[in-house]
Amino acid sequence: MITLNELNMKIGKTLPEIRKIRHELHRIPEIAGKEYKTSALIREKLSDLEMDLKPPFLETDVVALLNPEKSGNLTLRADIDALPIEEYNETLPYRSAHPGMMHACGHDGHAAMLLGAAAVLAEIRESVPCSVRFLFQPGEEAAALARDVLRSGALQDPEPDFITGLHNFPDEEYGKINTRPGALMAAAGFFQITLRGKSGHGSLPKKANNPLVCAAEIIAECGKIVPEDCVLSFCQCTGGNCNNVIPETAELLGTIRFFDHEKGQKLLSGFENTVRQIAERRNIQCGFSCDVPCIPVINRTEDYEKTRSMITRNLGDDAFSELSAPSMIGEDFSWYLQKYRGIFCHLGAGNSCPLHSNRYDFDDELLAYGIRYFCLMALHCRELFS
Repeated sequence: MITLNELNMKIGKTLPEIRKIRHELHRIPEIAGKEYKTSALIREKLSDLEMDLKPPFLETDVVALLNPEKSGNLTLRADIDALPIEEYNETLPYRSAHPGMMHACGHDGHAAMLLGAAAVLAEIRESVPCSVRFLFQPGEEAAALARDVLRSGALQDPEPDFITGLHNFPDEEYGKINTRPGALMAAAGFFQITLRGKSGHGSLPKKANNPLVCAAEIIAECGKIVPEDCVLSFCQCTGGNCNNVIPETAELLGTIRFFDHEKGQKLLSGFENTVRQIAERRNIQCGFSCDVPCIPVINRTEDYEKTRSMITRNLGDDAFSELSAPSMIGEDFSWYLQKYRGIFCHLGAGNSCPLHSNRYDFDDELLAYGIRYFCLMALHCRELFS
């Protein structure tokens, strides 16, 4: 078995190249399901590692298998998509070259960490006691393409005995692996409400039926029906394009979050009923839809304990922390954990820029921590499988 010092040395040697790759990925951000340049770059970097590089299952995914002849499979996953946000890091030499898109959530860093782990594990493949699948997943943001990955058969032949992934998290202790048993991250739903009234002159509101007034009442009233430990946020309200014309239509967009299925269903039904009742009372035509693409991320206690034990034994107690509370942020890794044993963890990013900020940039110094986590999970996979 390779020692921790030897592993750290090998990680250190690969870091300069992995930093360059991370910067390349940051420069070419692509949104969910459209990660063509991103996946091409990842395939190019994997092609020299003597792995079984699979054809795409969903056009832009990348799946590679190390040690396919060995029994037992550990699947390591990184998300690769970006967000529809204009980047404002004006002086960053590798800032986004794609207008209106940027890596504002660190998926460029996640992908680079997994590429670094692939390079290191390929070099020490004899010491890795199982097969390792490297899954570079498209469309984590909103699209939740993890469901499609599962349906595509990308995790078949062999199926994972254990699956894991990381997401960097600002305001958590720097470089530390943070997670918890049970609920770690919330279910995430996205709603759309369309309201159709009657347009008219802004000076004659009684001769019109203003959908914006209905929208305002919906926003005010729905804030009163949210169960404890749930979230309902209105994030966009549109309607009209002139300051003296009452519009015919208005639209509300937003998100719901919850950890408990029953509370989530209570929120959904109460929300829709309230919206429709307000619209009916105001004689406004109403359309309501709410898709929930991400279910809660639930770590099984047994898998949490195995991971905690392995990390602390190899890196010390300070390398791992149990989070006191779950996060309202959603993550489609939840679909993998619903089907397979595994664990999802946060990687503490310290006092960094918030996720989804237009000035966010992944901290390159975190790369070594993520690569080491993935490598240790592979080297000690038998402990996780048992």
